[in-house]
Amino acid sequence: MPTLTIENTAWEFAAGRPEVALVPLASLEPHGPHLPAGTDILLISAIARGVAGRLIKPAFLLPTWPVGTSGEHLGRPGCVSLEYDTLWAVVGDLVRSLHAHGIRDVVVLNNLGSPMGNTVRPSGNPIVKTAVRQLNYETTGLRAIWVQPFAVSRTALTEIFASAGRDLDASDVKASILRHLAPDLVRTGVADAERGRLSLEVAVAATADYVERTLAALNEI
Repeated sequence: MPTLTIENTAWEFAAGRPEVALVPLASLEPHGPHLPAGTDILLISAIARGVAGRLIKPAFLLPTWPVGTSGEHLGRPGCVSLEYDTLWAVVGDLVRSLHAHGIRDVVVLNNLGSPMGNTVRPSGNPIVKTAVRQLNYETTGLRAIWVQPFAVSRTALTEIFASAGRDLDASDVKASILRHLAPDLVRTGVADAERGRLSLEVAVAATADYVERTLAALNEI
């Protein structure tokens, strides 16, 4: 199915009738001397594009929301952070406006997550889980879910990077994916672009599979 984006017209949205929306959320925070502060923004945007292209239903891919709750990095160079209640409001406004658009299935890609994480407890932007749960409770007919790509692809990522299962921030994975996507932005020769390409592929595949299975399960309730 063709993916609708901000480059489409209102008429094309009306004709395409998207049934699922993808809302990528990132964080703007330091990633050491070798990666840009916008690493998470660049990576989750690429993953979201890949996921949108794999979904069965016609999808509306929103631009990535670039700022999350990075209070632990506040004051460090390159960090911009929101308060929890601000991000809650942002997620709520975005999801409600999509629902008013007639879209019932909304997928919040809550940043990248961690290969050490799981699908129950978010790693980063933790308020998103609570916001999504509350939106489902308050909004008739809404099926909103959240997902973190590195968490749902943890098994495949640890086969590519032995260090992934021990690295909370998945820095090797991030560096290699960015080396694949935008090599000039990586300030080190250590990152492996080929393993980055493979990591991106498995993150996209696992995330799309998780989204399809979860939405199908919700449709049966």
